Amino acid sequence: MEEIGGTYDIGLQSLSGAMERGHDMVYVCYDNGAYMNTGIQRSSATPHFADTTTSPAGTKVPGKMQPRKDLTEIMAGHHIPYVAQTIATANFKDLYEKAEKAIYTKGAAFLNVMAPCPRGWGYPTEDLMKINKLAVDTCYWPLYEVENGKYKVNYKPAKKLPIEEFLKPQRRFKHLFKPGNEWMIEEFQKELDERWEMLLKLEEITNKE
Repeated sequence: MEEIGGTYDIGLQSLSGAMERGHDMVYVCYDNGAYMNTGIQRSSATPHFADTTTSPAGTKVPGKMQPRKDLTEIMAGHHIPYVAQTIATANFKDLYEKAEKAIYTKGAAFLNVMAPCPRGWGYPTEDLMKINKLAVDTCYWPLYEVENGKYKVNYKPAKKLPIEEFLKPQRRFKHLFKPGNEWMIEEFQKELDERWEMLLKLEEITNKE
């Protein structure tokens, strides 16, 4: 199991090599969205416009200026037997089933597990389950898997919530709700909608007879 630094950025080269070679292994990324244990610095896993110690939101720059790297899709692009995206505490059934499937898959398998950080994200610890639920209900963090090239979306919200529901409880996004910054929320939503629609399209295409 690796955190952000050893996966999204510093260790991506060795991870990619291991996946491409098809080693019989399960790689688990503990995705907390930044370099949390070294001072909350931005990483390529950090979402667009987030305020971190190395991408501070101010008058000149509104937080991190780049969208979040989609590591799950990068791993799917290696054409390994099993890739999945899940969440640490919001849906234990989803986490358990995907972990079991990854363990018993012959060859390389990858799990990307979102794990919200109260200090780095800026929310009360007791709101952990709320943050997790909002992540999946806004489709910020879709629950899906790619098994032998076939996509399956494991959870489709009956009513997809707007992204501000996920952003508002987090201190790292408080500047997005200041007057004049509405464009950031709109851009975030547009980016998210495009990724969600693409995921649904991949599910449809890869499961055609």
